[in-house]
Amino acid sequence: MLYREFDGLVLDYSRQNARRDTVEKLFKLAEINSTENRSVLHVALRAPRDKVICSDGKNVVPEVWKVLDKIKEFSELVRSGSWVGATGKALKDVVAVGIGGSFLGPLFVHTALQTDPEAAACAKGRQLRFLANVDPIDVARNIVGLDPETTLVVVVSKTFTTAETMLNARTLREWITAALGPKAVAKHMVAVSTNLMTLELSTGNNRRTGFSHE
Repeated sequence: MLYREFDGLVLDYSRQNARRDTVEKLFKLAEINSTENRSVLHVALRAPRDKVICSDGKNVVPEVWKVLDKIKEFSELVRSGSWVGATGKALKDVVAVGIGGSFLGPLFVHTALQTDPEAAACAKGRQLRFLANVDPIDVARNIVGLDPETTLVVVVSKTFTTAETMLNARTLREWITAALGPKAVAKHMVAVSTNLMTLELSTGNNRRTGFSHE
């Protein structure tokens, strides 16, 4: 039967050219991400604190919430103005650098919140721009009108090796350095990645501004 219903969700794949053995192969593929040889644990990002999701015999949910709490803490510092730039000014504008899922996921949330009155009120006087294109024109368009003194750059890359993202990150680092000096980078650039060592070497940031991300 190529029709299933579970927990209010309906899956109808009767119109697909799939046999029973095809479905079994899809389930097997879903168990392991063959490109990285590790479990696909995106569900853990949406799990409540008391949920138990095990991988290799270990509950991964506490570690996920540890990172989520760290992100929330840093976000509140930026929103409240406690985290300031190199010249002491509050950071009111954000440029998110990423590509693929590192770009589309945040963009999806941002677009959804634009119609939320409370979110719109909190965002008043602030800007969020997304840079996912290495075209120099697109880079220039993203930073036009922004002041390096009040801008925070968030680099999102799971491995921190994506060529396009790294190129854009270096470009914005040079933009900040040219205006404020090399020591300003740690105050104006943060990263979301699983590769903390590489991002520290690339940006000069410390671990406080590197958020592990699956």
